[in-house]
Amino acid sequence: MSGAGPISWTTWDLRAFGRAAGVAALTLALAWLVTAATDEGGVSWGERAGRTLPLTPLCAAVGAWVALAPARSRGEARALEALGRSRAGVGGAAVAGAAAIALAAALLLGIVRSVDLTGFYPTATHASAWSFDAGAFVDAARGLRVAADGTPSHVSLLAGAAALSGLPRFARLAAAATTALAGVALPLLLAHAILGRAQDARFDRTDARVAAGAAAAVAASIVLFQAAAARALPSMLAPLPALALLAYAVGRYRVAP
Repeated sequence: MSGAGPISWTTWDLRAFGRAAGVAALTLALAWLVTAATDEGGVSWGERAGRTLPLTPLCAAVGAWVALAPARSRGEARALEALGRSRAGVGGAAVAGAAAIALAAALLLGIVRSVDLTGFYPTATHASAWSFDAGAFVDAARGLRVAADGTPSHVSLLAGAAALSGLPRFARLAAAATTALAGVALPLLLAHAILGRAQDARFDRTDARVAAGAAAAVAASIVLFQAAAARALPSMLAPLPALALLAYAVGRYRVAP
């Protein structure tokens, strides 16, 4: 524990970071495989990514749990605290590793336009722009053309096709922001719950309240994304529950003994 300053990392921290990031990435990959195995087939990678990436914050929480739960059960976390580490210092590496996967997913959502957003806005694909033109059916929103003999082909998207697809304004930014905020908040809350309990303690009322608050934030985000897809509310309201959850998670560390 030489040089145990507030920003110094030890071999233990590096292992916790790698374990959390690896488990979070593996969990996300398994979710991708399950999605691929149960979809209708012939789905592009961007559409599969759009169906899987909303689960990234939960995958990040699993990564933090796998990294920190053994450390608590073996007494390593208590030993580090006895040597002067704060609770944030003990769990910081695992939280950072898990959150790194969520931040990478958020970056992918934000800059790669081929990643579909229907996992966040499930009603956004209901809009249709099919029309009959020159003996064939054409969908200007998706760039599809079906000839009279049933042969499908791709055509150039028309101007304003994004609006025809049903996505609200700033839809991609809202999805990326929510993924990033929730991908940090959930591992933070889970790490605090794990490290804040005694070595032989079980799930208590405080944990139940935290779990209920996290579930309420997730449910609120889902409702806001649905409302944005229906054009009932602006899409940038959707990240607010995740932002509130992150503020609550940070506040728990500030008042921790």
